[in-house]
Amino acid sequence: MSDQEKVKVEVTVGPATVRIEASPDKLEEALINVISALKSLLPQLRLEEKPSIKEGKAKSLPTCSILLKNLMDEGWFDKPRTLSETVQELARRGYNYDSTAVSHSLLDLVRERALVREGTPRRYTYYKALPGTKNLQSPNEQD
Repeated sequence: MSDQEKVKVEVTVGPATVRIEASPDKLEEALINVISALKSLLPQLRLEEKPSIKEGKAKSLPTCSILLKNLMDEGWFDKPRTLSETVQELARRGYNYDSTAVSHSLLDLVRERALVREGTPRRYTYYKALPGTKNLQSPNEQD
């Protein structure tokens, strides 16, 4: 698991401060275990029921694929768009993804038949697939 997929949290219970790094789905379990362990080690202290939590990362960032699906839902791919236009639109919205990552996510959407890809390698345009039509692009074709 990469560092981007982990959430860092600092918990202070009584005199102890613990830093936890875990995936978002395991964070709650890790917090419960740490607080329980601290309470059992420090029974003489009156501990608050709600320890203060300082999050290093308030929210996990949406993935490139999720952002592209949001663009589709908004109608951004209703007209043909190039890879560079897509990367620029994501950057304009505050998401700076490498063009390689965007390209892979676009290819995944083509394979899912959510987008259609036309053109030649390095010059593809992508647009929303019409419901009930088959994608002319071969799902096995690579960039």
